[in-house]
Amino acid sequence: MTLKVKDLFDIEIFRNFRLVAGEGGLNRPVKTTEILDFEFIQGADMDRKNVFEGESITLTSLLYAIDNPQLITDAVRRLNELNVSCMAYKTAVVSQLPQEAIDYANSHNFPILEFGGDEFFEDIIFAVRKEIGAGQDLLEIEMTLEDILDKSLSAREISRFAKRLNPEFKRYVRCVGIMGEIFSSEKISALLKSFSRHEKIGRKASLCKFREGLFIILTQDTDEISRFNALLTDVLTVLELEPSAIHMGFSTVRRMDGQFDKVVREAFWSCIVAAMEEKSSRQYEELGIYRFITSEINSPNLKEYADEFLKPLTDGDGELLRTAKTYIMCRGDMDAAAKRLFCHKNTVRYRLSRIQEMVAPETNEKEFFENLALAVRIYMLMKYRDR
Repeated sequence: MTLKVKDLFDIEIFRNFRLVAGEGGLNRPVKTTEILDFEFIQGADMDRKNVFEGESITLTSLLYAIDNPQLITDAVRRLNELNVSCMAYKTAVVSQLPQEAIDYANSHNFPILEFGGDEFFEDIIFAVRKEIGAGQDLLEIEMTLEDILDKSLSAREISRFAKRLNPEFKRYVRCVGIMGEIFSSEKISALLKSFSRHEKIGRKASLCKFREGLFIILTQDTDEISRFNALLTDVLTVLELEPSAIHMGFSTVRRMDGQFDKVVREAFWSCIVAAMEEKSSRQYEELGIYRFITSEINSPNLKEYADEFLKPLTDGDGELLRTAKTYIMCRGDMDAAAKRLFCHKNTVRYRLSRIQEMVAPETNEKEFFENLALAVRIYMLMKYRDR
């Protein structure tokens, strides 16, 4: 996840920094730290584009402008033009910025921070670099999880990744996939930071961002499910997540050695099914036909079957396809489907008869439901997978 100017205030060394201008630019990205020393003094001869990389927080003491405050306004303007994300100045030399510089920063959404404690530039640079590195680690972890889902990693690579994720992993592992509308990028970032503060739980559990949700990886020295459930309760409590507000998918409990990739895939698909069916949770061992479909999800035969069977519906305005999906996700319960579709069950019954005429007119009611259920499940699993 990209570090933004507003995220700097969550770093310990920035606790006493104060925003003095440019509040509208707090979502600007920060990819590095730079120092402004004498680059904008009059007569300086240098290629400014080689001096500042942009998308950075630029630190300065403003010493060069002690006798010429106008240079501060010029510097603010030039830093913004060079795509610098934020300027932070130490108040030891200049205690107050010219109003012209503040007005420019506000009008161009260029954040300016001030600090006046015992913060050293070197410490600030190190802290920002560490935070950026953590964000890069999160990206690498997410990419590796993608590779695990695609079955493109060797057993050795998977083992190395698991140890990197948590060197204190125990003998048995269970993975829980979580997704839901509550998970904005800001929410996920806040949850990851909150979880990182709980070292005791972190020895038995890991939290990973994945796409628009999370993976919780739980480990124990026993395969007793009650121990895993208790640990999950602790994690959800720390994260302040209410199970009824999210979709959770549970893997089986497996041995860490040689089966880590399986629990990741099981949790992912269980979570997908829970979201599809609008349920709070689903257990992998209870997925039934979904277990077969997901194990062959990359087969072109599956996609061909679903596409051909549902083509008359996908070519329409979407109403019949929506009805088919809802009916199957409600497991053939006409009343439940009508409730979700906000219509009378006779309307659902009429639409289903139309669907049968379009996709399988030669089948009886039971055969029609079986064929439609398989096609819809394949279609929806592929749609959710590719989100």
